[in-house]
Amino acid sequence: MGEMNMLKIAFIGCGAMGEAILKGILKAGLAGPEQITAGVPTQARREYLTKTYGIAAAARNEEAVKDARYVILAVKPQMARKAVTPDLCAALAPDACVVSIMGSYSLAMLKELIPDRPLVRVMPNTPLSVGMGMSALTAEEGVSDEDRRAAEAIFASCGEAVWVDESAMEAITAISGCGPGYMFVVIDALADAGVMAGLPRKLAIKLAAQTMAGSGVMALKTGLHPAELRDQVTSPGGTTIAGIKALENHAVRGAFYDAVQAVLDRSEALRK
Repeated sequence: MGEMNMLKIAFIGCGAMGEAILKGILKAGLAGPEQITAGVPTQARREYLTKTYGIAAAARNEEAVKDARYVILAVKPQMARKAVTPDLCAALAPDACVVSIMGSYSLAMLKELIPDRPLVRVMPNTPLSVGMGMSALTAEEGVSDEDRRAAEAIFASCGEAVWVDESAMEAITAISGCGPGYMFVVIDALADAGVMAGLPRKLAIKLAAQTMAGSGVMALKTGLHPAELRDQVTSPGGTTIAGIKALENHAVRGAFYDAVQAVLDRSEALRK
């Protein structure tokens, strides 16, 4: 993504998710610290970002976005109207493209906030913070190929990035957005079972977490169907199939269907 170099990137808000994206951008060399600014209200956070990453940090968002080609909106959705004021919109560069990671904010809602700039909406997840994020991107029709490539490069710098129709965003939120929460429950439960089987807690957690991480990478790298990968570890009349039968008896699959449906129901209730 060489053409991104020398372009200025601004963050509005730079908490855990913003910082993860910032780390990815710097590590991938998409921009240097001197090309990045963050608009952050608290002084301690500004000092931390400047000291740790060498970027400029401003108390006023209007100052942060000056001349920025890409503006990453990384505040919590409930802070949107406080952060994105008419003054901020007026301060945006004429060629600025705004990239939002505010979970429940649709492109239409973003358009109300920022009527006259191209908009990209992204649903990332928390493993972004360790460079293993899963981000789904969607954009308005008018967004240029250049801006699409840049947005994709930013999120590919801290994991996997895919383009989707906005209509898929709710379901994506229920799978990859909330998914780390489900996975941590599985890791915790498997580690507990390890402790019950006599393993020290620290070792049990390591075994469970690395097994889950490795299984995920294996599914991605081999491209094989999960059932095929399961068959590779499940020998006839063996131990693994005995464990899987117990999971089936407890309707673990059904529990995941229900988890995803519960997220969809809850997010619909929150939208009303």
